[in-house]
Amino acid sequence: MSDGSIQSVMKALQVLELFAEEPGWNLTEISKELRYPTSTAHRLVMTLEEAGYLYRDHETKKYYLTIKTYLIGSRTKIVSLLKKQAQPPIIKLSQKLNESVNVSIVQGLFSVTVLKADSERQFSAVPHVGDKGHLHATSVGKCLLAFNSNGCFDQFASSQESLHACTKNTITDKRVLLQTLEAVKKQGYATDQEEVEEGLTCIGAPIFDHLDNCIAAMSVSVPTFRLGDRERIIAMVKDATEEISMKFRF
Repeated sequence: MSDGSIQSVMKALQVLELFAEEPGWNLTEISKELRYPTSTAHRLVMTLEEAGYLYRDHETKKYYLTIKTYLIGSRTKIVSLLKKQAQPPIIKLSQKLNESVNVSIVQGLFSVTVLKADSERQFSAVPHVGDKGHLHATSVGKCLLAFNSNGCFDQFASSQESLHACTKNTITDKRVLLQTLEAVKKQGYATDQEEVEEGLTCIGAPIFDHLDNCIAAMSVSVPTFRLGDRERIIAMVKDATEEISMKFRF
């Protein structure tokens, strides 16, 4: 590999590293932050987009990391530990409710599904491993925000991005969302009441490590028409996340 090629790789990696600081960057911001000519920044971003590491939001004109970066790092310690500690409880809960259950972690201002237990009666709208969700709209995302998983609340509070409306039920007023997050902290669970997909309700709760840091969140996805005893499901979800959290304490 020539010196020029090596320099191009190093510059591309520096672009990717920016997304550890802020979830979204436009071309001008990337050029200014890294002190690259706009033409150089454009070439690097286009290459990363073509390779599948970045995608461009056509409304905000900003670039964001794709799920590909998560997939490369999916063997990290926390995901491996979650697979070991959380898989049996989520399978058990899924079998009890006959509904899909998933575990998600935070990535920037999104949640990413890392574990899933499918029910026999699957619903096409439930998340799959690798799927990303908006933190402000999903039940797992609200838990991750409320308990500031990996500092995501701090990022969210300082972000100037508008809240994307997935459905007519999505909370898009930041003040209302902050009030909702306070309630989530007090009650220990969050809901997504058709805020991501019409006809789908999700109930989630946080998972903590031995230092009481929120490392993930778990949710059950239920088609609204068969939600039934909501309080019973909430109790079962909280029991399951407590069981998982207890495993991290020993």
